[in-house]
Amino acid sequence: MQFFTLIGGFIGFLLTLAASLLAGKSLEICILNATIGCVIVGLLFRGLHYAVEHCARQIVAEKTRLRDEALATEQAAAEAASEAGQPPADAPAEPQPAA
Repeated sequence: MQFFTLIGGFIGFLLTLAASLLAGKSLEICILNATIGCVIVGLLFRGLHYAVEHCARQIVAEKTRLRDEALATEQAAAEAASEAGQPPADAPAEPQPAA
């Protein structure tokens, strides 16, 4: 998170400094505006990083839940087949003797 905050602050500083210089303001005012832009954009990047990380965690949790449900379904089907005396669907068939 620190990396994203630093990059965001650097980008905010440069963009605000360039905008202030192009607006024709004095150097002191430009640097003051750039420091404020640095803080604001740094905090925005920090919030963006938090949102992306939160979404990634939700996606991983959902995929894990779906995988666990699929495994439970397969296991229940295998148990039902073994109770009925049938070999599981993924078990190889017994070899037939050659005639």
